[in-house]
Amino acid sequence: MRLILALLALYLPSFAFAQDYSPEGCDFSITFPAEPYIEEHCEADQCYKEVSYTKVLDLNTSIKIKVICNPVGDDIYTHYSAEIMKETLKAMTDQSVIQTFDSSFREEEHYKQAGLVGEGLKGLTSTLYIAQLWIAKNSALSIEAELIGDASDEADTLFSDILKSIQYK
Repeated sequence: MRLILALLALYLPSFAFAQDYSPEGCDFSITFPAEPYIEEHCEADQCYKEVSYTKVLDLNTSIKIKVICNPVGDDIYTHYSAEIMKETLKAMTDQSVIQTFDSSFREEEHYKQAGLVGEGLKGLTSTLYIAQLWIAKNSALSIEAELIGDASDEADTLFSDILKSIQYK
C-alpha cells in the first residue's frame, strides 16, 4: 500500500493546505501542514537554506522531509538529462536507500523532474524513502522524504499530501 501511495505522490497534481514555502529565487513551492524549520548552511563562499519538516505521529511512526532550493543557470537546465538526474538521485540516496523500487523522469514545459522510491533503514526500523529533483531555468529543488515505521493511514496521507503539493510557480 505504501509503495502505491509513494508512486502516486510522484505523478498526481498538487494542492495547497497550510504553510506554503518558496524561497526567493526558487521556481518551485511546497506546502507543509505546519511551519517548517529553516536552517542556513554555508560552505566556502556559498550559503543555502535547508527546510525540514518532521512529524511524529506515534512512538512507531514519523515523517521527515528535507528541502533545498538553490539558484542555477540555464546551462544546468540544459545539461541535466533524465540519466544525469536519475544518477544524481542515486548519489543523493546512496547512504539512505538499501533497495530502490522505482525511478522516474518527466519533462514539462518549464521544468524537469526526476524521482526515486526506495526502502531505507533507521536503526532496525524500515522506511519508505522518496527523493526528487526538480530543475527549472532559474533554480533546482531537491527533496528527501522519509516515512519511518509502522503503516498508518494518517501518516501515509500526510506524507503523500506534502509531496503532491510540490509545484512549479
